[in-house]
Amino acid sequence: MRDTPRVFIGSVVFLLEGPLDDRVVDALLLSVASLPGVRACEHDAAAGALVVTAGAPMDRAAVVAAIDRAGCRIRP
Repeated sequence: MRDTPRVFIGSVVFLLEGPLDDRVVDALLLSVASLPGVRACEHDAAAGALVVTAGAPMDRAAVVAAIDRAGCRIRP
């Protein structure tokens, strides 16, 4: 995550802490997918990751805030 540019276009992987239950995953996907510029987002449970694809310039901080709102944390 530290290597992710502050603003990005394309796909970026966010590594998440802990296992997530279905309710949290649903909230996570809804929170991130509703951001302007997000083309797609997918949760990879096996990898503990969220893959966000932006079709327009996306501020990484906005994605992190949406992840936080859903009750998830990014791995340090």
